[in-house]
Amino acid sequence: MIFKETLAQLTFYTKGMRVLYVEDEILIRENTASLISRFFSHVETASNGKEGLKLYQDGLFDLVITDILMPEMNGVAMIKNIKKLNSEQSIIVTSACEDTKHLLELINLGVAHFLLKPTKTEQMIHVLYEVVQNIYNARKVQEFTLSLKQELVHQTTLLEQYKEVVDISMIVTKTNLQGHITYANEAFCKTSGYSNDEIIMKGHNLLRHPEMSSEFYENLWNVILGKQTWHGTIKNLKKDGNHYITDTTIKPILDEFGEIIDFISISYDITELFDLNEEIWQTQHEMLSLLGEVGETRSEETGNHVRRVAKYSKLLAELYGLEDEQIKLVYSASPMHDIGKIGIPDRILLKPAKLEPEEYHIMKTHSTIGYDILKNSKRPLLQAAAIIAHEHHEKWDGSGYPRAIVGEEIHVYGRITALADVFDALSCERVYKRAWPMENIVDFIIEGRAKHFDPNLVDLFMENISQFIAIADKFKD
Repeated sequence: MIFKETLAQLTFYTKGMRVLYVEDEILIRENTASLISRFFSHVETASNGKEGLKLYQDGLFDLVITDILMPEMNGVAMIKNIKKLNSEQSIIVTSACEDTKHLLELINLGVAHFLLKPTKTEQMIHVLYEVVQNIYNARKVQEFTLSLKQELVHQTTLLEQYKEVVDISMIVTKTNLQGHITYANEAFCKTSGYSNDEIIMKGHNLLRHPEMSSEFYENLWNVILGKQTWHGTIKNLKKDGNHYITDTTIKPILDEFGEIIDFISISYDITELFDLNEEIWQTQHEMLSLLGEVGETRSEETGNHVRRVAKYSKLLAELYGLEDEQIKLVYSASPMHDIGKIGIPDRILLKPAKLEPEEYHIMKTHSTIGYDILKNSKRPLLQAAAIIAHEHHEKWDGSGYPRAIVGEEIHVYGRITALADVFDALSCERVYKRAWPMENIVDFIIEGRAKHFDPNLVDLFMENISQFIAIADKFKD
């Protein structure tokens, strides 16, 4: 750094700094004080150590510059007293050659900056630059440290309050990499019925509800061990044997190297909401079943027909691998498959003989009538019922009605209900026919594979036929 830059930087560093300069020789004191004042806004001078100590005790100084040999109290004694008051005080000592016997003692006092008399201006400026740069940097570090401490206190205070809010309103647990719970809040203990000691000692297995599969938890662990956040609904077991349902988010906590150190789980108890939704769903299911029974009553069918079709459809949906929500929709909506029959005249609907072509054409309109009744609803359940009413007479090869659509153009709800409805229709007596023997029904369904019915559904039906027969036996007319 060139000298001009040093002067500019020195002026920058010394802003707001106070200097105490102690020197007994008047001419040196005045000349040096004049030089120092060019850089420091506040400079106070003293002619001996006693005066200097008094000034120091009365005010705060960033830098002390002092001679050694002075009357009344020398520089060494003054420095000792100053160091007692402030062990970190920055001090520059000016000394003549004959003062060297004091140097070791001054070094032991923590003085690291010395100037030999007579002091040259450039030498003084370089030493001042080095000292005030250190003072400036130390002050910045101190300010930053203080700011950091204040921010830490602030953040800690906020975190404590956030934690308090979370603990009051949510169920919180912390789990280690081995899957052991290491922390559970009061809300968790209150909801589960287990004490903190019980859950930390015995772990998650205490909470595992028999309805929650091993695959569910394997998937959960695969997600969080992959450093991803998992969110879902979990059914848990209380200590008293009852259940509770939580909307749960589990987040892996990573260290500075991106490695997992533990997992935080935050949950809401949604048991009441879940049970309410389930009650609403059951009510809707019963309503549609009753409406389906009303429709079947007109054609002198029993209410058990819609119940069996619902059970068969539910089983087929499960075997086909539909999601739980879709399975519920099929189960609750399938009883409405023939609701359109309310628009078919009795002379056709109740005819105990084979229908004439014109009559059969009118009978086929029940699928469109049912669809038109239900199609404008925005409710998923009634939308599913509209699809089933419309498409349960469509056939895989396109020979069905009302639109003659082919294969997977037919909604899976329609394909499922088609097989369920035919199986039940053939196995039960109607006004126009007697019940078929089971072996004949099986032959008919196999014959209809990839023609009338979805081939995958036929295969699933045949692989699990004992379950369908069990439903038929349980809900006989």
